[in-house]
Amino acid sequence: MNPESSNQGNAFQRFSQWLKESLIVKLLAIGFIVILLLIPNIMIRELIRERQQRQDEVALEVSQSWGGSQAIRGPLLSIPYSTWQTFDDGKRTETRHTAWFLPKKLVVDGNLRHEIRKRSIFDVVLYQAEIKLTGEFEQPDFQALHINPADVHWDEARLSTGISGMTGIKEIVTVDWSGEVLQLEPGTTANSFLGSGVSTEIPLSQEGKTYAFSIPVKINGSEHLSFEPVGKSTTVNLRSDWHSPSFEGAFLPDNREISPTGFTAQWQVLDLNRPYPQQWKNDEAAFGQSNLSVRLIKPVDEYLKNTRSAKYAILVIGLTFLLYFFFEVLQKLLIHPFQYLLVGLALTVFYLLLLSLSEHVGFNAAYLTSSVATIGLIAGYSFSVLKIKRLVFQLLLLLVAIYGFIFILLQLEDYALLAGSAGVFIALASVMWASRKIDWYNLGSRQ
Repeated sequence: MNPESSNQGNAFQRFSQWLKESLIVKLLAIGFIVILLLIPNIMIRELIRERQQRQDEVALEVSQSWGGSQAIRGPLLSIPYSTWQTFDDGKRTETRHTAWFLPKKLVVDGNLRHEIRKRSIFDVVLYQAEIKLTGEFEQPDFQALHINPADVHWDEARLSTGISGMTGIKEIVTVDWSGEVLQLEPGTTANSFLGSGVSTEIPLSQEGKTYAFSIPVKINGSEHLSFEPVGKSTTVNLRSDWHSPSFEGAFLPDNREISPTGFTAQWQVLDLNRPYPQQWKNDEAAFGQSNLSVRLIKPVDEYLKNTRSAKYAILVIGLTFLLYFFFEVLQKLLIHPFQYLLVGLALTVFYLLLLSLSEHVGFNAAYLTSSVATIGLIAGYSFSVLKIKRLVFQLLLLLVAIYGFIFILLQLEDYALLAGSAGVFIALASVMWASRKIDWYNLGSRQ
């Protein structure tokens, strides 16, 4: 045998043995695998985002056919008046304007009945609302607006109510105006700040009196319902059989009760709480900036929990690989980087299983099924790699603890960050305690 070839062979064997036993090489290989596994994790998170977008698109499609988010603004009383300009030759030119008046008192009573419509694998929360607007208007005071009452066109007064989703109206809208029932027609006299809605001409006189009104509205909507507190004193009473409301807008309810069978809420708002007055002329008021609203939310958002769960992937992979590394160091084992890669892929596939199952059976059942399948797969594979039952049992306990801890984090809202930080600190402390007596410079050769 050629001595030079023999030396080359021995050198290659020594280099190969060094690669197997070098901690630096092993750590670099593990780090590279962790970074490599981030690629499929990012792809899964992008898939979660796409599925969530698809759910939003389905909800939009259903709500457009049923009736979208509804906003009720009004009622408002609009009365035209004229101003005159006299020229030197004695001719007079008339310019028409509009004066706006809000009710002295407004009471809103609403009852929302929810419906769940299913489109493909997605559920959409809808509602049908029976709303009654009652209250009274005082006699319009044009002198307070510096308008000559003689220039007012009393016979052209109109009552307008803004309704954002006209497609959701299910019955003819009428108004009981001081005992006279009038039918409201599509369109308002204030598109600039009321938007879409209904209106009708109403009888007014110059005599000082109070006008009572009552407007019943039956309307379909989805997810969101809001009101503009236009009264000098506004009271809103809402009832619903939906158990998960979210109160939003400029005002929160003064009283509310939420139970598994529904909720009730009451608001009380004064004109002093708004940035616009009870009466103005032309379009001078900053109308529509103070609303009170409720949103019917789904208490369990599978995609949000999937996203939060996927953010912990690096932690799960890192802790699992760390345990494998300690098995190598303390038990004098050799685990190939490819075996690390297979275990990492199994941990990554968990999130794909979780996403697909949660769309059909709910998040909790999907999490239990996916975690049991993943832990069982890794434990079975590790037994063939490690060949020591005690080590496999330790790995099994670690994975159960990790997935159980992450599930608890996903159920928390306000304390998720605190609990997660404490968990990471405890994990780091455990690693430091377990490795405190290891002599990293003199581990000795592997057997």
